[in-house]
Amino acid sequence: MMLRPFWIDKITQAWLKRPIVWLSGVRRVGKTTLSKMFPEAVFLNCDLPSVAQTLAAPDSFYDGLGNNATIIFDEVHRIEAPSQLLKITADEYSHLKILETGSINIGGNT
Repeated sequence: MMLRPFWIDKITQAWLKRPIVWLSGVRRVGKTTLSKMFPEAVFLNCDLPSVAQTLAAPDSFYDGLGNNATIIFDEVHRIEAPSQLLKITADEYSHLKILETGSINIGGNT
């Protein structure tokens, strides 16, 4: 895997301004590969039913993490209520660093 220090730095800088960073782009451009370059992060593939089940109670999931956790939600638009997840994260868990990826916008339009 080729490291992408430019983009890693851009994401890291964005986290200094906001706790949630959205990484979007067309399919197969490397969003997932780039997001896996944060080895300390908890990586969640939102295509998996087990992840959707875990995120059905986001407060329980977040409460089980440390205060300085970094979480990757890969293909976050695949879960049932991604906007609600984002709102809960921003309102109640702004101390966490979140990277969300997707090939469509959160509203569901391509």
